[in-house]
Amino acid sequence: MYGSTIIQSITSNSLRLLVAAGIASTAILSAATADGLRALEKKDYATAYRELRAGADRGDAAAQLSLGQMYARGLGVERDMPAAMELFHRAAEKGNAQAEFALGLIYSKGWGVPQDFSQASFWYQQAANQGDGYAQSQMAALYEDGYGVEKDFAAAAHYYELAARKGVSRAQFGYAQLLEKGKGVKRDEREAFKWYREAAQQGLAPAQERLGALYVTGVAGIDPDPAQAYFWSTVAARQKERAAERRARAMEARLSAEQVAKLKASARDWKPTFAVK
Repeated sequence: MYGSTIIQSITSNSLRLLVAAGIASTAILSAATADGLRALEKKDYATAYRELRAGADRGDAAAQLSLGQMYARGLGVERDMPAAMELFHRAAEKGNAQAEFALGLIYSKGWGVPQDFSQASFWYQQAANQGDGYAQSQMAALYEDGYGVEKDFAAAAHYYELAARKGVSRAQFGYAQLLEKGKGVKRDEREAFKWYREAAQQGLAPAQERLGALYVTGVAGIDPDPAQAYFWSTVAARQKERAAERRARAMEARLSAEQVAKLKASARDWKPTFAVK
């Protein structure tokens, strides 16, 4: 199970989303919570703690979530996973999808609690039901590997696709793998290629590596392209994908010195379309 989103992803990726959403919609937040979110974005942790504590004590789920994230990471407070869990539970009981996701992640990793995939799948499912792409991606991974749920490739493909269409790069990669192998979904190399490319363009190294490999051989409707194979292998190699490093060295023999120089420069300057999610 890839499951590599870590506690930082609760508090960096989803926290940035929460802060942005909170600031954009301060009219529906308490004044304390809105002020706390602004302070959290500015890394003014003393003010953030004071305001979010006030909001959390009044039952504001957004404040409970954010204060829980501060405790989970030790932002301005001593790291305290039991306190974080209590706050996440309080927010989740109000239907806060990010808190549900946080609980699923913590139970799946066993951070401060015994590892429990049944609890993880329960909370991920609650968030997935609300359309949370990260939770849908994690549910897909659980179904793919049979952790906390019965192994079910069709369910994995379903949830990967939902999350992939929301732009979650790891879900795009997972869905592409199932499409390429025909697991839980009709085999479709052309569609797999499309999703590998989507994830690669977001900067996901395993997707870049696989895209490079597919350009070597070509797939249905996609001709072999040594230049693209070399480019994506070189981009992936910059992220320490060893198979990509070996492929890039092998592909140099099929290209001119001028092509190699230009493609190396392009790979060096390449930037992802979006941050990896």
